[in-house]
Amino acid sequence: MSAAPPTPPLTARLALGTAQFGLAYGLNNQAGQPTATAVAEVLAAAQAAGLTLLDTAAAYGNSEARLGELAGANAAFELITKLPAGPPAQVVQHLAESLGRLRREKLYGVLFHAFKPLQDEPAAWQALQAARAAGQVQRIGVSLYHPHEAEWLLAEGWDVDLVQVPYNVLDQRFAAVLPRLAAQGVEVHVRSAFLQGLLLREPATLLEFFRPLAPKLTRLRALAAEAGVPLPAALLLFAAYAPGVARAVIGVDSVANLHENLAAAQYVDAAEALRPALAELAEPTDTFILPYAWPPRP
Repeated sequence: MSAAPPTPPLTARLALGTAQFGLAYGLNNQAGQPTATAVAEVLAAAQAAGLTLLDTAAAYGNSEARLGELAGANAAFELITKLPAGPPAQVVQHLAESLGRLRREKLYGVLFHAFKPLQDEPAAWQALQAARAAGQVQRIGVSLYHPHEAEWLLAEGWDVDLVQVPYNVLDQRFAAVLPRLAAQGVEVHVRSAFLQGLLLREPATLLEFFRPLAPKLTRLRALAAEAGVPLPAALLLFAAYAPGVARAVIGVDSVANLHENLAAAQYVDAAEALRPALAELAEPTDTFILPYAWPPRP
């Protein structure tokens, strides 16, 4: 029998999300948008730690422009950005604008922001195919919100080679389809490992809307504590090493926050042993796991 392949290091399973660089983002965000100095420090620390991929989008406030202004700091990274789907000429224009803001001639990946506009305007896909053929982009795809969208792409046989989906202890809706995507050569990135910070909340402090989740969040904390795995590490590793997943996108707003995430690397084996128990915490109620269904922040 051949030995199992070695587990890839955590840094190879992460992409650094940059929504925080251009927006005040996340349920638990108290500090707002970080300064240019703070962003440069985060990028330097990420590079020193061995991260190689940044995830951004035209819609993330001025995130693309801030990365472009720090071209020296981000030169060591591959970049993924996201565009709205639309008529091919519009897609070409948006891509050119993103490349200009990022001060790059080519990108690792470009995703359409949402599936439905792409399904309604399939010619948009041809514009990304042309960009890939011209060497402007290595991988093209779409950001998905619902498993039926992934099923449609597989059934239609589109030559997608990158998708991003939400995935965390509560939101496991994509669990069955991710290995199938990976088997087709699709690089799967997952986002929302902490569900915008909701999974890190003390159950007793939950807003009224989220109170029904308190028993699961209490159980989650107990499982992590029993296994000796810090809660953030358990959550991040559950997403980053899920079957079929290539990378998890993490958003950070400080160097300390980045190092907290990277410290999860020492718990990989313990977190894998936890996976079956955490898998039982899947939440079937969409309103709790889809942030767009949440009530406005008070």
